[in-house]
Amino acid sequence: MNITIPKLLRTILSVVVSFILFLTVTIIGFYFLLQDGVEFSLDKSNQTLDNLSKRFELEFDNDSSISFKANNKEINTYLVLNNAVIRRFGNILIDSEKISLNTSLDFKNTLLFSFQLIRNNKTELNLFNPVNINVKGADLFINNIKNENEVVEELNKDYFPVIINFKDGRLFDETILIGSFNLNLNVNQYQQRSDINSYKIRLKSSEVFPASYIAQFFTDVDKIGDDKESVSFDLTLEDKKYLSDDNSSVLNGIIQIRNTTMRLKKFPVELKPEPIRRLNFDLNIIDNLAQASLIGTVYNPKKSLSLQTKPNLQIGGTIDFEDILKPNLNLIVNGYDIYFAKLENINLNGVTDLTVSIIGKNVLDLSGSLKIKKSSGFLVPLKDTEFRTEHRIREENEKK
Repeated sequence: MNITIPKLLRTILSVVVSFILFLTVTIIGFYFLLQDGVEFSLDKSNQTLDNLSKRFELEFDNDSSISFKANNKEINTYLVLNNAVIRRFGNILIDSEKISLNTSLDFKNTLLFSFQLIRNNKTELNLFNPVNINVKGADLFINNIKNENEVVEELNKDYFPVIINFKDGRLFDETILIGSFNLNLNVNQYQQRSDINSYKIRLKSSEVFPASYIAQFFTDVDKIGDDKESVSFDLTLEDKKYLSDDNSSVLNGIIQIRNTTMRLKKFPVELKPEPIRRLNFDLNIIDNLAQASLIGTVYNPKKSLSLQTKPNLQIGGTIDFEDILKPNLNLIVNGYDIYFAKLENINLNGVTDLTVSIIGKNVLDLSGSLKIKKSSGFLVPLKDTEFRTEHRIREENEKK
C-alpha cells in the first residue's frame, strides 16, 4: 500500500498541475467578468485543452465544466470532469464518474504568478492556495501503476498543499475486484515531485474476492482456494506522519476466511506438504496488533475421508504489524493425528501429535515437540522428540 500510493499521486497530480496553469491564465483574461460568476463548458475543440488531454492521456465528457467567481481578494475556481478516464501508457488507471477540483486564487498572487511564468517559465508554487480534489465512484486499476524508481532532486522548495479524496471507489487488479475503498491524501506538491504528509485508506472486500489472490504474497504458499470458500475483510490503514523516519502507520480491521484449502510449497523440514483443508481463519487487528486464529484439517490419505470430519490443526497467537510489510509472528501450533511423509520417499510416513511455537519476522524460530503415534517404512523406529530449527521466509534486505 505504501509503495502504490506515491506512484498513483504522480499520475493524478501531473494532470492537475497542468490544468491549474491553464486555469490561471484563463482567470486573468476574464477577471472583470468573474465578479458575477461565470461558467464555461470544457470543449476539447480548444487547442490548448485538447493538447493537455492528449499529453496526459485524459478523457472526459463534453458536459464537463469550469466555473469562476471573484470577490474582493480571491477568485474561487471549480472544475468538474464527468466520466473522466486517466490512462497510463494506453492502459486505464482511473475510470471515474466524476472528478472535481476546487481552489481559490488571490488576484495579486495570480498576477505575480503569470508575470513569473512569462518572464522565466517558472513560478513560486507557494503562491497557490490549497487545492481540493474529489474523485467519486472511481475504478482504480493498480496493475497499471508502473514502477518508477527515479529519485528527483528538488532544488526549488516551494510547494502548494493538495488534498485528494476518493469516495465510493472500486479497486481492481486486472480483472479481479479486490473491493471498495475510500482514500484521503494530504500532499505537498513541488515542481517535480509529490510528498505525502498523511493518508488514510479503508478497503472492504468484494463478495467475490478469491483467497487465491493472497497466496502471491507468501513465498511458501503454493495456492489457496476452494469452490465453497468465503472471504471478507474490512481494513483501515492510516499514517498521520508519513514523512517521519519512524514507523507511524497504523492498521486496524478484521480478516475472515471460511472453508478454503491451503497448499504449501514446502515445510521447514524435509517432509511432503499436505494440504490444510476446511481451513477457517480469523484475524482481528487493533492498532497494529492482531489476534490470530486458524483451524483446519490435515487429511490422512490412508484413512477414509468420512472418518476425518473434525479439524485436527489449530494455530493461535499474535501478529505485530508495526512494520506493515514484514509482520512479527508469535504463534502456537497444536495438532493431533497429523499425517506426514518424507519428501523424497512418501512410503516413509507416519502420524504424530505436535506442538510448535513460531516466533520471528524475517527468520522464524521454530521449536516444539512431536509425539509419534504411528510410523510406516522407517528402518529406525521414530521416537518422541523435541526440536528447534530456523526457517528463513525472506532476506533481511528483501523488499516485498
